[in-house]
Amino acid sequence: MTKQEKERLLKDFQCDYNRSLEEDFAQTFSEKEDARLFFINESQAFTDGKNIIVDPASDDLYADTKALKDTENYLKWNPCVSCDGWNALRMITRAQTLHECLHLLYSNFPPGARRDPKCDTENQKKTMALISNIIEDAYIEAVGSSIYENVELYLKFGRVSRLFLTHESLGTVERTFERKVEDNEQEDSDPITSGVAIVEYLDYMATMLLYPMVKQQEPKWYIKDYVEKTRILFWDGSKNALPDERYHISQEVFDIILPIIPKDTDVCIPATSKLIGGGKTHLSDSSTLGQVNQKGKSQEVTTRLFVDLSGNSKDTKNDNEYLQAILAKWSADKKEAYLILSYTGHEETISGDKYDCSVMHKNININQSHPKVNMNLKKAYHNIKLSHQISINAYNGRFTQLLKARVQGREDGYVFGSGIASKQLGDIKKRYWYRNVMGVEVPELSIMLLIDGSGSMSGARRNAALHSSVILHEVLKKQGIMHSIVEHRACFEEPEMDINILVDFNARDEQKYNLMQIMADGDNRDALALYWAERYMNQNSHSENKLIIVISDGYPAHEYDDYYPPVSSQDTANAVTKITNRGTNIIAVALNNDEAFNCYEALRNIYPNLISCDDLDRLTGQLLTLISKQLS
Repeated sequence: MTKQEKERLLKDFQCDYNRSLEEDFAQTFSEKEDARLFFINESQAFTDGKNIIVDPASDDLYADTKALKDTENYLKWNPCVSCDGWNALRMITRAQTLHECLHLLYSNFPPGARRDPKCDTENQKKTMALISNIIEDAYIEAVGSSIYENVELYLKFGRVSRLFLTHESLGTVERTFERKVEDNEQEDSDPITSGVAIVEYLDYMATMLLYPMVKQQEPKWYIKDYVEKTRILFWDGSKNALPDERYHISQEVFDIILPIIPKDTDVCIPATSKLIGGGKTHLSDSSTLGQVNQKGKSQEVTTRLFVDLSGNSKDTKNDNEYLQAILAKWSADKKEAYLILSYTGHEETISGDKYDCSVMHKNININQSHPKVNMNLKKAYHNIKLSHQISINAYNGRFTQLLKARVQGREDGYVFGSGIASKQLGDIKKRYWYRNVMGVEVPELSIMLLIDGSGSMSGARRNAALHSSVILHEVLKKQGIMHSIVEHRACFEEPEMDINILVDFNARDEQKYNLMQIMADGDNRDALALYWAERYMNQNSHSENKLIIVISDGYPAHEYDDYYPPVSSQDTANAVTKITNRGTNIIAVALNNDEAFNCYEALRNIYPNLISCDDLDRLTGQLLTLISKQLS
């Protein structure tokens, strides 16, 4: 893979669609709906107790074919990540995400080393953090292996792949205690004062606990006693269910090895990890994205990642069947990601003379637009959805009864029932009876929410329309009702009007984020918008019953050709009558919340089916009530 190919692959993979997929997974797994996940390119992964930082390109592993092949061979996997850089990036990312999610569930935040009175110097704080890091990582990976199905697969990959990196990379402890050596400074030959002892000790213990499959040499003479005295503490800490007790064990280890911690306070810097990974979660001076105080959950463990609780090697599980399933899912996600990356939106211009409308619209051009999906709007969408989740759930419960009509069906193959099916009479087990059963089916209905996007809709009206659109979309999608949400506006002095199809019939899920782009600007030319809506629904939805719901706050008006009342009002009324007679129902909602202007009176002679919304907070309820009446 060339450098350009690597950079292109990484850029495509780190699109917001993939980040959103991983964030959704993290929120579900960690049981934190407000957790955020971010991609970085700094060869580190960590969490501050709420936010998760991952690096899909950590140590360039995704492009390290030899390391990936060695990892697959060790884990007895069929080739799946070494032959596809996208799959490698997904596997690396998911391994990091799961590791940090387990911390969110079972670790204390902030870590104890950040406020431990035992630690007087920077070296002591770093050492305490690394001891706790080793024990905490071993514990949370033991939990992952003990109680979560298939999580062990990702955790094993995350550990083993670090051992096979083909390029040189300083280990966690070496990087953390990297010497700042001046040109005229000579290295101290004493392993303790130079920091060699503490580096080798912590590397030894990290390998022992996190990589038990690695056969280690005898520890050097200057750390041997410390290894023997603390070995059992590390093992005990890594299976202790209580986060406070695990940290207390870390303190015991710290007290024992205190003599080999250098006193020089300027010998270490926080840096990337190789053996541990995610060390910034635990480092005492680590910056965070927000202060979080939480107690980790307690959970007994029944096994470890590579060995059982007694330290004996475990049989390698055959993961290939599960790998095939996730590879199929990743392939579908990849196609969807590239669809979004390649989709720039599209627009076409339609002349008003294509419609059987009044001659006054014949020279008006309609700019029909499908906007490019902006995944950066996802968080804003979900914030609105979350704020209305109770209402969404309530409406869904109500619509389950209102929208679904009971129908009678028949099931064959019974030994007794309400009648005999003649075609089953030859059944030697006498299963020739049938029963009448009741089922449900969704009535055929297509709905278009046609939102006035003119300038007078600014402020509270625009916000009410936006929030109602989100709730309406969530409810109708859940109920399987085909729908589209569209905004329209005329272009002041130009012979044009814009139609923005924010959510299309049978839209891909991410199209809903377009609803955040609802705005208020320009004039409105309602009659032509209605003619466009009728034709678009006939071309793109096949339901027998069609309903256009118009949200408006006043008269139709377009400056270009003095399209003002009473002409514009009568023209729109004519359009409503013609379209309704052809079989498409139209209901309008007048946003009548302005005491200075009676919108309901302005629209009463245009729309025979008109309701007044005097309280914008009630808009959603009124819209859903309208729909339920159409289906009752």
